[in-house]
Amino acid sequence: MPDNILQRIAATKRREVEAMKRMVPAEMLRGDAKASERATISMSASIRSHNPGIIAEHKRRSPSRGEISPMSDVSAVAAAYASAGAAAMSVLTDTPYFGGSLHDLAIARMAAPELPLLRKEFIIDEYQLYQARICGADAVLLIASMIDGNELRRLNDKAHELGLETLVELHVAEELASLPSDADMVGINNRDLATFSTDIGNASRLIDKLPDNMVRIAESGIRTPDDLRRLREAGFDGFLIGEAFMSTPSPGDTLKRFML
Repeated sequence: MPDNILQRIAATKRREVEAMKRMVPAEMLRGDAKASERATISMSASIRSHNPGIIAEHKRRSPSRGEISPMSDVSAVAAAYASAGAAAMSVLTDTPYFGGSLHDLAIARMAAPELPLLRKEFIIDEYQLYQARICGADAVLLIASMIDGNELRRLNDKAHELGLETLVELHVAEELASLPSDADMVGINNRDLATFSTDIGNASRLIDKLPDNMVRIAESGIRTPDDLRRLREAGFDGFLIGEAFMSTPSPGDTLKRFML
């Protein structure tokens, strides 16, 4: 029996992916992904060129907060984020735990064609990379605590083959051993994915251990412009923020207040 939230999500995701494979075989999806002619946008370059490099997230709910913005219009949110100066947008596509979908990703792509999009998902199979490429993602999240080092490197390579950048998420220093040397971005999650509790100091404690050649992202728990300022002073290039925006009536306007 799974004993933490991440394990429950992983078990659900494995069942979900196997069900999708029965409906649309992996070979068919692989062919569609490789045939895509859409030029992807570099999320890492966009973050480097923005100050601050905010990855603004679309998030309807979470296991820790419950409902956040269940009826949000992803098209309107994407357009607002682009207009407000986001460096990129993160789109949660998990349905059971976060209320998102691949449809949200495709809609965001149409609403903000020039904005780099991250597929925020619990990726455990290359099948999900094919989906990301087809539905308009420019980058994907790979969570080190969810997959072993060999599989993480394999998925990183597969994403690059498809023209997708990778954001590899770490939570503890021990996970650095599995970080692919050619990952495009490395993120430190301030949220413990076993308990979903948040400690914003986690990112600052680990930044000196991160490779200088990668774009360095602070994730979760950033609630105020002062939080962002402290993390930027610590050396982070990018900042993934969702709940602070999505829990307000106008996520785009709230984003503007974080533009230091």
